[in-house]
Amino acid sequence: MDNFKYKLQRFMYGRYGIDKLYYALIVLSFVLLLVNIFVSSLIINILAWIILVYAIFRTFSRNVYKRRIENEKFIRIWNRVKAKFSFAARRIRQFKAYVFHKCPHCKAMLRLPRKAGKHKVECPRCHNEFDMRVIL
Repeated sequence: MDNFKYKLQRFMYGRYGIDKLYYALIVLSFVLLLVNIFVSSLIINILAWIILVYAIFRTFSRNVYKRRIENEKFIRIWNRVKAKFSFAARRIRQFKAYVFHKCPHCKAMLRLPRKAGKHKVECPRCHNEFDMRVIL
């Protein structure tokens, strides 16, 4: 067993390996294959297999520089998507206690206590004062 492990380590030396884009591609491929079970489409099946082969190609690639740039681009996009979903989840969790409102000047999202009536609000980012009305 140690001999196989050693040979695998020697084979993978200088190759890119696994990163977050690899995991995303594998999950996407398996989701498409799962959807294909119910829909039974040749296009979805081919697309899923192409994505899977590309993920494996990236793992064994010796061009580390290009794979790293691809991963950085993916992480930049993924972080934006993740931030939007986590903010939406936080908004849902805090719905009863807080109201969220955008600053009309700098468009920053403000979290204010849910107290009915008119309020004078100062944006912490741009220090612009504006009137806001909370209904519920």
